[in-house]
Amino acid sequence: MARILIADDHQVVAEGIVRIIKEQFPDAETDIASNLADALMLVKKLHPDLLLLDVALPDGDGIDAIPLLVEACPSMRIIIFTMYAEGAVIARAMKAGAHGYLLKSVASKELLEAIQTVFNGENYICEEARSHAHEEMEAVPTLTLREREVLALIVQGKTIKEIAEELFLGFETVHSYTKYLRQKLHCQNTASLVRTAIEQHLV
Repeated sequence: MARILIADDHQVVAEGIVRIIKEQFPDAETDIASNLADALMLVKKLHPDLLLLDVALPDGDGIDAIPLLVEACPSMRIIIFTMYAEGAVIARAMKAGAHGYLLKSVASKELLEAIQTVFNGENYICEEARSHAHEEMEAVPTLTLREREVLALIVQGKTIKEIAEELFLGFETVHSYTKYLRQKLHCQNTASLVRTAIEQHLV
């Protein structure tokens, strides 16, 4: 049974989302938070499978809060659900670790499609958002949670052996991750990988 948390300060919007979700996923557990503080508290308490997160909340920026929310529940998937269509905002959300980006103008069918896609482990950006952010998104690498963990430890100066021990992974597995990260981020060596990670706010 999936548990979905909606973080939106517009009660009517949040309740509307709940109704749409319940029609498609009647067994889903749904909860509503009207601000970031409540969202973080519920994430820690309930460990939801999915968070639908608005950008503009009364006590802060939803995108800025993504690292804290992910830290509280690393397995949780996050879809930004907002009215902001600017390419820079979309790029920032995906860099921060969001798995999807939806504009509030989407039809209920697309909302459900996005939820199902993200549940399946893939990322989803609605068509209208993609049209606003094509150039910005081309430059934004999408990293898995494990890739981000490995990259963060590389930035800290850890060796492959130390990373393997800390993450309980094999040496060759970590070596493969580092090789793939260099390819994904177009880096020739560890130094450029660290620089890119910092410059693009990937850690």
